[in-house]
Amino acid sequence: MTEQILVKVLEDPRQIELFEDPPYGRILAILRNGELNIKEIHKRFNKNYEDKKALSSIYRYVEKLVELDLVYVSKEVKKRKHLTESYYSRTGKFFVFSDRDILKAAAELLSQMYGLDKEKERELEGLLEEYDGKILRHDSDFYRDCSQAILEMEKEYGFKILAGATYVIHQILYPRKYPELGKDVFEFLESAENPSALLPETST
Repeated sequence: MTEQILVKVLEDPRQIELFEDPPYGRILAILRNGELNIKEIHKRFNKNYEDKKALSSIYRYVEKLVELDLVYVSKEVKKRKHLTESYYSRTGKFFVFSDRDILKAAAELLSQMYGLDKEKERELEGLLEEYDGKILRHDSDFYRDCSQAILEMEKEYGFKILAGATYVIHQILYPRKYPELGKDVFEFLESAENPSALLPETST
């Protein structure tokens, strides 16, 4: 059975799109409080909410979240007549985004700056993906120590803005804390034979 992890990195655009769809985002927010069955999710979903949904709609939303690995069946309870009732939890207590299109664009721009051919550009893109993944996953202490603040601010700003804010913090703090993370990328770029005029001249 799947277990919830502290930080789950989302790379599938279909996952990210669901966070911009209010019903899915509301269900994910509800499940922050722990595992719930469909009836419990439905009750909390419609409480003090204008766009109320039928129980069957909530079930479809949850099934879609399960399909895209944002929610999983964390417990099954046997009921009468050999029926079981499923309880659902988030696959990650915190979700963070890793946009491959952004990394691809960054690799293409750096390739132009450093005069890399297409083969080297693909290699650089792989290094950037590895670097990005390490930064996002590297220090779970951040989420443990700041979890309450993140959850409270998420209520005010929404998931997308807070996910972006935590990503910026990772990009600022962790390369300094763990300088070895970017070493391979810098060494790869510095080995380029034909840096372009886009690069600033260095004084000798």
